[in-house]
Amino acid sequence: KPVTAICGPYAIGAIEYEPTSVMTNKTPQEAVRGFGQSPTNFAIERAIDRVARHLGMDSIELRKKNFIRKDQFPYTIASGSTYDSGDYHAVLDKTLAAIDYASLVRARDEARHSGRLAGIGIASCLEPSGGNSAFEVLMNPRNENTTWMDSCLVRVDLSGSITGVINNSSAGQGHESLVSTVVGEILERDPETIRVVRADSLTALPSNSPVGSRMAIMLGGAAAGAAKTIKETLIAIAAHNFECSPGDLEYRDGGVSLKGAPEKKLVWDQLVEIAHRKFHKLPPGLEPGLQAKFVWEVPTGGALPTPEGRIQIYPCYAFEAHVVLVEIDPDTGKPSIRKYVCGHDCGVMINPDIVHGMTYGGIAHGIGAALYEKFAYTEDGQLASGTFMDYLIPSAMEVPGLAIVDHCTPSPLTTFGQKGSGEAGYLGAPAAIANAINDALDPLGASIDTLPMSHLAIWKVISEAREKAAPT
Repeated sequence: KPVTAICGPYAIGAIEYEPTSVMTNKTPQEAVRGFGQSPTNFAIERAIDRVARHLGMDSIELRKKNFIRKDQFPYTIASGSTYDSGDYHAVLDKTLAAIDYASLVRARDEARHSGRLAGIGIASCLEPSGGNSAFEVLMNPRNENTTWMDSCLVRVDLSGSITGVINNSSAGQGHESLVSTVVGEILERDPETIRVVRADSLTALPSNSPVGSRMAIMLGGAAAGAAKTIKETLIAIAAHNFECSPGDLEYRDGGVSLKGAPEKKLVWDQLVEIAHRKFHKLPPGLEPGLQAKFVWEVPTGGALPTPEGRIQIYPCYAFEAHVVLVEIDPDTGKPSIRKYVCGHDCGVMINPDIVHGMTYGGIAHGIGAALYEKFAYTEDGQLASGTFMDYLIPSAMEVPGLAIVDHCTPSPLTTFGQKGSGEAGYLGAPAAIANAINDALDPLGASIDTLPMSHLAIWKVISEAREKAAPT
């Protein structure tokens, strides 16, 4: 995954990437939420801050100087991936304005003057979305592989009730809300009245996993495709009964009327009744009933790899910018997050509440990765942090009030311009917090670059810095 966005949002022309495989007897770990991308982003954003410090340059200025510009999209990076769209400068500017960056700097400096350690962290990152394939099969060039897909069936019964049938599992991502919203948008019906159910393994259409921030793009696109077919069918029924061309008709609120003659109209219930009970009023060749399926391939998909040997694993790239103020107790090393704003651009948000909820949760997840969570092992490889007594995660006490700033750069590849957002928040939070902690430690001449930055780890670098500074 990291190779698909190996330079992050920056216009870096040449990159060398050296993977290392390790055999271990440690307890197996399972990938979760943006695996690979968050550590890679941590390395990129820590490097940006260190380069800025080395050059004596403001880190915001350095980021803006190297961001890919909005007029450069679509943009192909060194590893071969093509970014679809973005306006990284605008998102960062919005985030800085929302947190009132000038006041944030004053708050940091006032804390320092009072004897506390305080720092500001900034990080930006991309969220590759719409996963196109499993990675494993691509590692063997003998495998003939093709793009992933997703599907949806939309059915309208005699009562006019709409049912969407989906074919994958959910872990709380809101697939039901996604499908009802999309189908309601296309058919101009109330999403609250649309039922969404899951097929079983015998009746399911071709589908795939909800990993890789896929569902807004893929399931949303499939549901839209099926709903559009239903809409076209309703217009065809009206055209046959009005003895006119479909182009002469207008669809609105589930009904179809003749342009320029709104009184000549068939409403939703009438159209549904024709489809189900008045077959003699159906256009020739149109089967009775009212249902449609749609199986959608990943945009930019096809044979993998391409004849040029390249693989576009993700079609769309969301963007986020994080700005955070952290204070550290100089005696205990305990960090406290005082203020946090995340600017987020995942194109058109189908359901803003779900997007924001995922982003909030992702930031909390990232706070855990930055400060608390660690797989600890004994010398003989046994997991020593197998319960939440030993494996620390942030609680409501450690997660501050969060603010999210929305921006919209639509993707040209998707139905509504949507991009993925299921891994939002987590991908940038560890880097932003790490940069804030290192900014706080900078007056001591100290730094820390390993995660998690626990209270003990921070206390140790503070103590070492004080020992070095102490007179002999």
